Amino acid sequence: MLRFEYMPSDFHPLFLFLGEAGDLAELAMLLRRFAEDPQTIAVAERIPGAVSRDALVLAPADDEFGMRDLGGRFAWKLTDWQAERIAERIELLTPEDNKSGSEIVEIGSDGEIPVKLSRGEFTDDFLITHR
Repeated sequence: MLRFEYMPSDFHPLFLFLGEAGDLAELAMLLRRFAEDPQTIAVAERIPGAVSRDALVLAPADDEFGMRDLGGRFAWKLTDWQAERIAERIELLTPEDNKSGSEIVEIGSDGEIPVKLSRGEFTDDFLITHR
């Protein structure tokens, strides 16, 4: 099951995605679909079984890029090209012979929240009961 949540911090906040290979592959596929037709997409509604306490949408980039806090709900603002590149990076975590790994994604835009994608580094209940 894909789990995702904002992890606030005074110094290094991040938006964390956790899952196994299939979960991360689903996220990569969603990013590729977004790249083909950029429109606002509610992530939890498009990935069956996804769990989060935070509302997150993929959204076409406007004058801002990257993960943004919109006052307690979040938008990952991307161009089609950025979404394709992020999907490629996520897919590097999914081969069967990889038991664990992570990737930090940043677009390089002022004020964006870094996104960490993690496979096999946390227990299955992290972000569900451990927060």
